[in-house]
Amino acid sequence: MQIRGFYEFGHTLDVLNADSHGFSPADVAHVDRFWAYGDMHDSSAGFVIQLRDGRHAYVEFLHWHGFEQDEDFRIDVEMLEDQEAPSAPLREPIDPSAPWPPGGWSAETAHLDRLLLQGEAAS
Repeated sequence: MQIRGFYEFGHTLDVLNADSHGFSPADVAHVDRFWAYGDMHDSSAGFVIQLRDGRHAYVEFLHWHGFEQDEDFRIDVEMLEDQEAPSAPLREPIDPSAPWPPGGWSAETAHLDRLLLQGEAAS
């Protein structure tokens, strides 16, 4: 089973809410593609998601691990025009010396879609 991005997407679903981001986890139908990166100090990921109403969004997750300090994370959401969704816009890397996106894009998202199904079953 693929696990890359699983941790980050789980946190993303936990934090997403309609008031702050324009949609909630219940509105997410599918993950089209994603990238994920992590080391001892932080983890990050980006997800191109399809909403149940057919729109697409790019969700970026940044998490700083707090070994001697408080943990912190941020989620940014950008709604995509339909023609942008398949090619997902590139972003500046978190670390300018890192390749972008870190770890490359993946369209293998079945493991992430399973998180969506678990969320539906729980509600």
